[in-house]
This record gives sequence, C-alpha cells and structure tokens, in this order.
Amino acid sequence: MEQLINLLIALGSLGGIAFILYRKIPLLLNLPPEKTEEVKQSVVGLLKAAVQEKILDTTLAKARNLASKTEARTGEWLEKLRKKSEQRKEEFGESYWDQLRKKPQDKNNPPA
Repeated sequence: MEQLINLLIALGSLGGIAFILYRKIPLLLNLPPEKTEEVKQSVVGLLKAAVQEKILDTTLAKARNLASKTEARTGEWLEKLRKKSEQRKEEFGESYWDQLRKKPQDKNNPPA
C-alpha cells in the first residue's frame, strides 16, 4: 500500500513538472535574448559587488588586528621605558646625593 502511495505521489509530481514545462517553454522561447544578457550582467555585477565587499571586510579585519597588536606592543614598550626611567632616577638620586655628602667632609677639596 505504501509503495502505491509513493508511486502516485511521484507520478503526480512528474506530471506537474511536465505541465509547468509545457506551459512555460513557449514563453521562455519568445523572450528576447537581450534580457537574458542583462540578467547575466546584473548577476555578474552582484557577484562582483559581493566579492568586493568580502575583500573590503577581510582587509578591514586585518587592519584592525594589526592596529590592536601594534597598540599592545607599544604599551609594553612604554611600560618597560617607565620602569627603566624609575630605576635610573633611583640610582641617580642615591649615588648623586651620597657623592655630595662625602665631598664636604673632605677638607682638601673644598666645593667649587
């Protein structure tokens, strides 16, 4: 019974497709060839636009990625420079003031 129902559905579907083709083929043959070329050109134009949009999207994503990497690296460099600067300030301050304290105690070398 199921096979008979499936066969009827398949035959009905094929009959419907044949009927639609029978009705539409003469209309398709009467179409001027220019319209099909315009349709092809519009499809090609849409594809070009989509490809250009995709290229632009990927390019902008790569640029954003590069900018974030550059910003992160610059931040690391600035942090290193700050640490070095603080270390130099501490070293300079301690040794400089120690040297000045020792000089006045030396009586042979008066401060200039």
